[in-house]
Amino acid sequence: MNLRELNLKLTRESLVKETSRDVLIIQTIHTIDELIKIINRLIANLRERYGYYAPRAAKEENAEKLLNIINRKIKEDIGLNLDEVDLASIIELSEEIKRLINLKESQEKYLEKITEEICPRLKKTATSLIAARLVDKAGSLKNLAKLPSSTIQVLGAEKALFRHLKTKSKAPKFGIIFAHQNISNSPQTEKGKAARRLAAEISKSTRIDYFSKDKEEV
Repeated sequence: MNLRELNLKLTRESLVKETSRDVLIIQTIHTIDELIKIINRLIANLRERYGYYAPRAAKEENAEKLLNIINRKIKEDIGLNLDEVDLASIIELSEEIKRLINLKESQEKYLEKITEEICPRLKKTATSLIAARLVDKAGSLKNLAKLPSSTIQVLGAEKALFRHLKTKSKAPKFGIIFAHQNISNSPQTEKGKAARRLAAEISKSTRIDYFSKDKEEV
């Protein structure tokens, strides 16, 4: 093996070592969030188009129920008469949205699997989606493990925090972790306390996950 080949081998080994598997968590949550945005935009468009045909049915807020209504081709007296080709286009869009929803759900199942493998305690404490968004925002599980609980509590609320520092407006009490039921379901007066408690638990869980994994790799 010549010097060039040795350098390439060492570079490859270095890249493999430095690339942690938590990058899979980050890329998967990016995929899920993009799918959510696309699905929401398409449903809004579908609702508007179907509203000309069946105005009352189009007001159905539940997306799954709306898609099922559209597939049943329910016509309303006050709606416009659409040609078969127009209605077929709407139904085709409805079916495509269903496929995207199924794709999102399969990605969420995959995220459940890899968070259970890579950071099981964090997943159990925060849920797989919140855990993934925290890892993404921190940049890695390693970075998240180094953050104090006070930073984890407001991770994802950087704009509000900057506004607070600049204009002395009210400081944010939570960021990404607000989606956790322990906070969102708490009374308004208890949300701050619930956020501090959850952030402390997340900090502990992350450190256990990361440092136990780190020891296994040594």
